[in-house]
Amino acid sequence: MSNSYHQPVLPKPDTKRVQINVDGVDVEVPEGTNLVEALKTIGIDTPTFCYHPDLPVAGNCRQCMIETDGPRGMALAIACYTPVRAGMKVATQSPKVVEARQAVMEFQLANHPLDCPICDKAGECSLQDNYMSSGRQESRMREEIGKQYKGSPDSKHLDSKGQERGGKHVDLGPTVVLDQERCILCDRCTRFMRDVAKEEQLYIAGRGDHAFLTTFPGMQLSHDYDLNVTDVCPVGALTGKHFRFQQRVWMLAKTESVDPFDSLGANITVEHHQGHAWRILPRRNSDVNKSWISNRTRLEYQKLSKDRLTSGQFQKTEVPLAQAVARAGELVRGGRKVAIVASGNLTLEDNAALLALSKSLEGKGEVFGGSWAVVGNPDGIAQSGDPVGNRLGLKLLGIADNLDELVRRAKEFDVLLVVGHDLWALDAIKAKSLEVIPERIVLSAWHNATTAKATLSVGVRAWAEVRGTMVNCQGRIQMLNAAPILPSPDLEPVWQVVSTLGKLAWISELDAYLAAQTRIPALSGITYRAIGPLGRLLEGVVA
Repeated sequence: MSNSYHQPVLPKPDTKRVQINVDGVDVEVPEGTNLVEALKTIGIDTPTFCYHPDLPVAGNCRQCMIETDGPRGMALAIACYTPVRAGMKVATQSPKVVEARQAVMEFQLANHPLDCPICDKAGECSLQDNYMSSGRQESRMREEIGKQYKGSPDSKHLDSKGQERGGKHVDLGPTVVLDQERCILCDRCTRFMRDVAKEEQLYIAGRGDHAFLTTFPGMQLSHDYDLNVTDVCPVGALTGKHFRFQQRVWMLAKTESVDPFDSLGANITVEHHQGHAWRILPRRNSDVNKSWISNRTRLEYQKLSKDRLTSGQFQKTEVPLAQAVARAGELVRGGRKVAIVASGNLTLEDNAALLALSKSLEGKGEVFGGSWAVVGNPDGIAQSGDPVGNRLGLKLLGIADNLDELVRRAKEFDVLLVVGHDLWALDAIKAKSLEVIPERIVLSAWHNATTAKATLSVGVRAWAEVRGTMVNCQGRIQMLNAAPILPSPDLEPVWQVVSTLGKLAWISELDAYLAAQTRIPALSGITYRAIGPLGRLLEGVVA
């Protein structure tokens, strides 16, 4: 099986600081924290394999060796399990430490395959990084012996050169592929499945140099969060089928954002290259989603290039986007009574624009809010169960949860403006009542069931292509940022299209954010920069 101790003790802003001596220099670090984390606070990175801040400490790789004082003087210890105490002495670069770390690297690489040219982890591999910082010794491998590749007896085979190979390309389940040869037995993945996912589907079979990672007999690796094992794997042993052999990771640029399809708002990075999104990874936020995202969140990038609405659709005929926006403006401004459907799937800026549009119509516009999406239960990891990401934001803007009221009063309106909803997909029976409204305008990033029922559809940017803010279910305001992945350069964010419809003359998302600030006192004085990459709890906001 695998080792598993307590969760690592991480520094907090209010943690008491004590003085210790590191490499002959007196420094102050957070008391009681793991040395790995304490040393980070003074700019010292300790090489690790098995350690992860959001997993129980295992202490089995021994790569994080340091020397610290004890009853018998200075002795080697693992930094991931050693707590800080006042007055302790620590050596991170002594000859003993350097030799110990080099020895660990030599053992790790002795039978590791030279797969770097074809490995998806190349460029973000802990073996590569730690070798450059703690290895770089001359190889003592004997060519006549060669490497002894680990793997399940059922998966071992002879390659084209007659060399016995371990398990390669082992299909663990619907999402993950295992290369047992590359596994360094850090057991991060087994700890994740046992302690975070709460379903122990992976284990380490065998003993000593015959040990290998596998699933329990007769089981698959199949879980809503199983792709997280590919993140925590420090080498290329576990890879996701969705990203396998798609891109070299060093070519990917990263854009920080949040998941807009759950009210917890898991922090993520959208990774892209040459105008195309290639993957989504979790971005660590200890107060929101720690280091985890669900498979559903992770695979949202695939929708960013499918079924996109990049032009206008007027009476089932494609028209230029500018023409569609102009026609929508005429209909909205010329309508007798206009129903505007705001959306918790959109940013504060977008919804503030809809409120400003309604106000510009001088009594002819009425804003409706809410959603027909089914609300589930929180999973205790990275999803609240509420698929409306900015539900609390709409409440703070003063938008009522009254979408059903629009259904009852549909005959009162001659123009309907739906933004950020697929109403006909969520509840076709309720939505059918809205078809009595003669002019149905839909702003959407995708072709969907609602655009199919529209008399006029206008393409807009998707969530990953806009800059704006959402308020999660904790009362934390968080930032979305725009990745350069537009399927058409003509697409604009919702707030900008709405500004054109109502002739608001807004020129940037800051105008829309300022409009939101006037409606939400808790945002007073908070700039985009003050929100920061990890978001900011709003004072006085009850989740």
